[in-house]
Amino acid sequence: MAKLSIALEAAGLMAALLVAGCEGLPEAATPPPTPLAAPFYPPWTLNQSPERIALRWYPDATPSAAAEQVARAHCGSWNRSAVLVSDTRDGSAEIAEYQCR
Repeated sequence: MAKLSIALEAAGLMAALLVAGCEGLPEAATPPPTPLAAPFYPPWTLNQSPERIALRWYPDATPSAAAEQVARAHCGSWNRSAVLVSDTRDGSAEIAEYQCR
């Protein structure tokens, strides 16, 4: 009787592991985004729409890659790519506009 109980427990455990594995592995083809150096101050949004986003930040406190990452996430939410259309300086601040294509 003990052998039957152990066999049933093992079968139940195997079934649970099989079901848990049905979710699959995370997408390995898409590498995770490159982490930005911390600490930094994220860019703030001046305006946004599904077609574009404008961001402002201080380059001495925030790398431009942070703005690009925000723009990619914004445009990516509509399954589009972020394309830089303008990058200007306003005093010590940098302003970039991205179009979602």
